[in-house]
Amino acid sequence: MIDIVSLYDELSPLGISEQQLHLSKLKEIDLVQANELEKMLQVDDVKISGTEFLAQQITEVTFTSWQSFIGQEVMDFTIKSLLSNSGGMGFVFHAEQNIFSPSHTENESHKAAIKILRSDKLNTEQQKVMFFSEASNLMSLDHPNICSLYGVSEVLDHACIVMDYIDGQSLELWLENNKTTQKQKLNVFIQLLNAVSYLHDLQTYHGDLKPQNIIINEQGHLVLIDLGLTNIFKQPETDDNSATVKAFSKNWSAPEQITGSPCKAMSDVYSLGAILYYLLSNKLLTDNSPNQASASYTTDKELNAVLSKALAITPQSRYQDANKLRLALQKYQQGFSIDEYSTNPIYQLKKLIARKPFTSMACVLMLYSVASSVMLFVK
Repeated sequence: MIDIVSLYDELSPLGISEQQLHLSKLKEIDLVQANELEKMLQVDDVKISGTEFLAQQITEVTFTSWQSFIGQEVMDFTIKSLLSNSGGMGFVFHAEQNIFSPSHTENESHKAAIKILRSDKLNTEQQKVMFFSEASNLMSLDHPNICSLYGVSEVLDHACIVMDYIDGQSLELWLENNKTTQKQKLNVFIQLLNAVSYLHDLQTYHGDLKPQNIIINEQGHLVLIDLGLTNIFKQPETDDNSATVKAFSKNWSAPEQITGSPCKAMSDVYSLGAILYYLLSNKLLTDNSPNQASASYTTDKELNAVLSKALAITPQSRYQDANKLRLALQKYQQGFSIDEYSTNPIYQLKKLIARKPFTSMACVLMLYSVASSVMLFVK
C-alpha cells in the first residue's frame, strides 16, 4: 500500500504534467490509492476557503454522539473515554493499544489521544486535502515541548488525528491547582516560547494558541498540543489566504485574526502575550482590559514593557516572532536592561551593577586607581 500522505505532500507542489507522470507509475503499483491521490490533487487546484469549508461542515452536518466512538479502533488503538470537547471542532478521546511484551506476563498498554473532527463527510475531497496536507507537515515535527503526531485516519466515517497522550493538566487547571511564583510561571512560559520558536524557525505558525492547548505534567514539563490548525507561512508577496484554515479564540487571538486578515508569526506573538498576561494576572485579556496590558497587575515596569510590545495592536509593532519575545524575557530573567523599557545609560548602568556588583565595584576601583595615578603624574 502506498503512503498517500507523503505522496500528496511530494506531488502537490508539482505541475500537472509532472503529477500525471508520477501518477501513471503509481497506478501500476496500487490503482485504487493512486486514483484517490489523483482526486485529491485535482481538488487542490481549486481554491477553497478553509474557514468557509469548516464552518459549512460544522453547521450543516449532524455530528455523531461521542458515546458512539467508545470501543472503536483507530490505528490499532481502542477508544476508551472522552477527554474533552475540543471547542467547536470536535472531540478528543483517550485510547489505548495493548502491546505484547515477552519479558512481562501481562501486555503493556500504550496510550494515545485521538481528535475527531466535527464532520460526517470524510469523503468530501477538500477535507481530505486539508487533513493529508496537515499530517505531512506535522508528523515531521520533533521537539520536546510539542505533542507528537502518529498519523491521520478515520472512524465511523469521521476524520481523526492520532497523537501522543500527555498525562497532565491544562494551563488553566495548573494555575488553579498550584500556588506558583512569578519565577515558576515565567519558566513554564519560556517552555511554551521554546515550542513556538521551533515552529517559527520552520516557517510555520500555530494560529490558535490558548491555555486549553497547553498541558503541564507533574514535573512542570510543558507540552503544546492540538496542532491541527497549524499553518505554513504564506509568501510575503501575496496576501492570498483562500486555501488557509483560519481559526481564532476571542480572548487569545490577535486583532488581525478576528478581522480575517492573513496570520503570521506576529499573530502568534500576540496570543503568547495574552497567555503571559493571563499567567501573571489570572485575568483574561478582554475588551475591558488596559490597552496592550499597560498593566495594573504588577508594579514591574520592565515586564509591562515586554508585554506591551507583544500585545501591540499592529503586527509590525510586535516582536516579529516567538524567538525575539523569548530573548527579551530571558534578558529580564537574567537581570539585563530591557530596551523596550528604557535605553537610558544610567538605567543600563544600574542594571549592570545590580547584576554584577563585585565586577562593577572592581571596575570602579580600577578606574579610581588609574585616575589617581594620572593626577599624581600630572602634579
